[in-house]
Amino acid sequence: MDVVPLETDRLILDAPTDSDIPYIYAYCQDELIQHYTTVPQPYRLADAEGFLTKVVRPGWESGTELTWALRRQNEPTILGVLSLRDWNETQAMVGFWLGAPWRGNGYMPEAVAAVTDWFFTGQWTVNDGIPNRTILWEAMVGNSGSALVAQRVGFRYTGTGRSEIGRFGEFPESHRAELSASDRPGPATGWPSEALTVSAR
Repeated sequence: MDVVPLETDRLILDAPTDSDIPYIYAYCQDELIQHYTTVPQPYRLADAEGFLTKVVRPGWESGTELTWALRRQNEPTILGVLSLRDWNETQAMVGFWLGAPWRGNGYMPEAVAAVTDWFFTGQWTVNDGIPNRTILWEAMVGNSGSALVAQRVGFRYTGTGRSEIGRFGEFPESHRAELSASDRPGPATGWPSEALTVSAR
């Protein structure tokens, strides 16, 4: 499928490009990204290149995993990435990370809200075009930054459990939440304080 560009008051969301590779490489040296995501370790420049050639481009072409780059309006620098993965017949999975220099400005909740709002318009026709599917979110216990994004967007907390996504052969305990069209906009209630509390890490 064609790349779907989106805009918010402050951001442009489009596909990552070759010019973003040095930034992706630099951002993925960050301790938090390496600890809480599935990026390769050590993260090499070739891994950033492979992210575009093996994940981003094939995902858009097949329409099974849609990955956006976040950029500020009128500025080309990539801030981070956000993806929606076709998970099963009734659910999609959201994932995201933001480069360390850009955290604390509310960019990721703004971007996730834009992508989820677009999702619920039903324009992503996978699985025979089943409309209004649920979006899943999960993050390792301790990843309060990701949890705060999900809570602010309106995801309903559903508890903890073994991660659905393997991380180097392990499936760590993770917080989970879901979003349906009726849940937007956030913030959501019912989240435990320990999921949202920023650790000293």
